[in-house]
Amino acid sequence: MRMYTTILLVAVALALVAGPSAAQEAEGGGPKMVIAEKTLDFATVAQGEVIEANFKLVNQGSQPLQLKAVRPTCGCTVANFDEEIAPGSEGYVKAKLNTSAFSGPITKSILVVTNDPETPTVSLVIKAVIQPYLEIKPRPLVRFSTVQKAAVTEKLRVTTAMEQAFHVTEVSSSVPYVTTAVRKLGPDELTPDRQPDQYEITVTMTGDAPVGPVNAELTIRTDHPKAKEISVKVFGVVRALIHVTPSQIQFGSIEAEVKPGRNVVVVNNQEGKEVKVTGAEINDPAFVAEVFTIEEGQRYQVTITVKPDAEPGTRDAVLTIATTDAQFPQLTVPVRAHIK
Repeated sequence: MRMYTTILLVAVALALVAGPSAAQEAEGGGPKMVIAEKTLDFATVAQGEVIEANFKLVNQGSQPLQLKAVRPTCGCTVANFDEEIAPGSEGYVKAKLNTSAFSGPITKSILVVTNDPETPTVSLVIKAVIQPYLEIKPRPLVRFSTVQKAAVTEKLRVTTAMEQAFHVTEVSSSVPYVTTAVRKLGPDELTPDRQPDQYEITVTMTGDAPVGPVNAELTIRTDHPKAKEISVKVFGVVRALIHVTPSQIQFGSIEAEVKPGRNVVVVNNQEGKEVKVTGAEINDPAFVAEVFTIEEGQRYQVTITVKPDAEPGTRDAVLTIATTDAQFPQLTVPVRAHIK
């Protein structure tokens, strides 16, 4: 009985201590964050300018509002923020956004973490339409996909919607096999709703471009005070006239009695010309090679199989594929294996 009385007294005491806090919470106590504008729209902003966004937070609660963390998820830089806002007071989250890397409509957000029980997190949003001083159309990017020894060309147009006159003074390329030419457009060639200073840049990937991926950059230089240099990325791929996939065969560690095999695909990328695979040999008696036609004159499969009676040991062989192409009468593929 005495123990029961003690427990009851403790429970009553705890209730008395907790009571005012619960009542206060029921009456709307604690911090309460109110943000009049969670989204700030800056309309049209010239590319390269720095947007300064100041979000005002008001604490309409009865306890201090704490900003536990402010995390930009957009590449913004948070200059500063008020870590604590007293009841009835206001504070700010101030952010900066450099628009140099953006073009067109953008929406960027900042996550704010608080001790407001009703709104523990909130996203603040920056909106704008970034207007480049100079525009590259159709886009500041060139993609090429071609076959070895074939030159290809793309055209870009440099214009402006702003009043400032400009001239393209030079265009340079980071690689010798991507060349450029510039000319000013005539009155009957102009893009409507743009200033009359308009230029066409012809971008050519020459026939001596190496086989493989293309990753280059063009630098357009102008006399515009706000856009003296503009970068244009050049991506793409140059495919071999006759492409072999994979370029080497790795069997790894294998058991000969299960007759493991690997495939090589030979593709003729030359339009209007047939190239046939006439045979395949491998300079190691542990393997045998067979040719299968997928598409006559265009695509073939060569299968390399380990003979079941192959002697154990490490093998470093070469597969030779014979074709009817005068430039590439033989194609070679390294073959490696460890036979157990």
